[in-house]
Amino acid sequence: MNCATVFLSFFVLFSAITPIYPQATPSPAPGDKPNVFLQKEPPVDKSRQRDLKGVVKDDAENPIEGAVVQLKNMKSGKMVEFITKKDGAYLFYDLNMDIDYELQAKRDGYTSAPKKTLSKYDSRKPATINLLLERKKPA
Repeated sequence: MNCATVFLSFFVLFSAITPIYPQATPSPAPGDKPNVFLQKEPPVDKSRQRDLKGVVKDDAENPIEGAVVQLKNMKSGKMVEFITKKDGAYLFYDLNMDIDYELQAKRDGYTSAPKKTLSKYDSRKPATINLLLERKKPA
């Protein structure tokens, strides 16, 4: 065997056992948007957030377990609910202080009336709004 044949045999054998990897894709240019799934959420300014807590009670000042407390974002219209615990307590956390929220509780034909509002101008941290359930009056 001559030198060229040995070299060619070695090259063929080496290339057969060495995996071929695709080249890595280059990083996106600074102006390009990254893949949505890899993009991190923008940092949240915790100083502009607060919690809202309270207790739902009946007219005899007894806490109401299982009442549905509805919180409506007045900017987006999105509504979230919380079911009160044994002590009648509810808690909504990380609410944006630049948005008004509307609050109401319901249970077994009773409702808190009128609806309460947590204003963006209310700077309490945490804010506390207690709700009183009353029987709905027929229309």
